[in-house]
Amino acid sequence: MPTVTRPARSADPIAANAPPTRPASEYAVLVPMLQRIAELPADSPERARLREQVIVELLPVGERLARRYASGNPWSREDLQQVASVGVIKAVDRWDADRADGSDVLAFLVPSVRGEILRWFRDRTWAMRVPRRLKELSVSIRGVTGDLTQELGRSPRPSDIARRLGVEVDEVLEALRAEAGHHTTTLDTPAGPDDAALSDRIGEDDALIGAVEDVESVRPLLDALPERERRILLLRFYGGWTQSQIAAELGISQMHVSRLLSRTLTGMRRALVEGD
Repeated sequence: MPTVTRPARSADPIAANAPPTRPASEYAVLVPMLQRIAELPADSPERARLREQVIVELLPVGERLARRYASGNPWSREDLQQVASVGVIKAVDRWDADRADGSDVLAFLVPSVRGEILRWFRDRTWAMRVPRRLKELSVSIRGVTGDLTQELGRSPRPSDIARRLGVEVDEVLEALRAEAGHHTTTLDTPAGPDDAALSDRIGEDDALIGAVEDVESVRPLLDALPERERRILLLRFYGGWTQSQIAAELGISQMHVSRLLSRTLTGMRRALVEGD
């Protein structure tokens, strides 16, 4: 992936993370330059100069989109900003005044950069085979979750996300379940307090074998739980889901999931003690 360099920016983290404040109309001044770039031959020094100038002007837009998709995700902001920068470069090189409605630079640029980010997520970050539509929907969900959280003052429910994206709630839930495809464990993953790789521990005696009896003791208690509480425990401790994923699946808040987990585990612990 090509590296894009820009002039030095403020070291202030607030200033560095602030979205571009220029109104869309100000980007109209770049249209004559973009048109000139499209007209000049590829080896023209003038084209190279104009191209670099336009790219530098448009990079903040790509950075803003990258920050939006990086929020709450395990991938580094630098990686996504680099992907967005490539999207800006490609958009400049593909500039088409007719398709861009003449003077609306952002209407042409933003979909191009967003498409580059979506393709990167779809093609590079999935550890297991997931249908393309779910990959793209999953990325779209990440893109709107931050905005919805700010607007609603809480974590958005699947129904909130579905309304924003214009899809069915079941599709959102399916995409959230498919998110597990991002988080498989490799054999190089550190395992244990000594940080030894997981591959180095294959064949060792499992220190948790003795817990089988405990599991059998818990099974009757688990079967006696109400459907919702049992489902939460199974998803959390057997499925490896996060509280946020469970909340999205059940259409409740993450705080509510936390309270239900705490209450259920306390009750099961008391029942085990009283049964001894």
